[in-house]
Amino acid sequence: MSRRLMAITYTTRRGKTYCLHTGPKRGGGIQHYVSTDPEGPLAGSVPEGFEIYETPNGQVYLRKKKPDLIRPAELAQVERELQKQQRNEHCYLVEVSGEKIVIHEGDTHIDTLREINMRFSARGLEDWVACHAHYMPVMRFVLQDEVRRVFSPERYCFRGSVDDWICIGEPDQLGRLTSRFLKHLGIDSLYDLY
Repeated sequence: MSRRLMAITYTTRRGKTYCLHTGPKRGGGIQHYVSTDPEGPLAGSVPEGFEIYETPNGQVYLRKKKPDLIRPAELAQVERELQKQQRNEHCYLVEVSGEKIVIHEGDTHIDTLREINMRFSARGLEDWVACHAHYMPVMRFVLQDEVRRVFSPERYCFRGSVDDWICIGEPDQLGRLTSRFLKHLGIDSLYDLY
């Protein structure tokens, strides 16, 4: 009697389900990859040292695990402060990338959608819009000192001649930085920070 492996699946914020597959690698060996196709050779487990990862815009892939330099309490602190700062036309996602806490802004056009909404409740519309918005990074806090837990605040500069991260303040404790800078998200004063 043969036993079928339990498939490894991942469901995105947008409700799309991916399966982890295995297959031959060019040049020999086995590779792992994710696909929305449930058919084919499925993997029974995630390879050691890897994780299934979803980007803010919903792309899913298998990547090497990165060391946890950001503490869960620090991530929660940024998320709590963001909840206070929500703007009508924007929603935000927080991503940890190595030593950085990156804030992504999604343009939702929710006021326009509210006018034509016939499908969702008010809360349902907000949830749907947050899942389907297109996100781009706008601000981040970069860990500068792992012992003292000091971060440097940066924002993305969208000027054609720069298109890169710029420092917007002196390194400080995360709590002080979030209360000082997150209030500028979604409004023009963000562009005055440099």
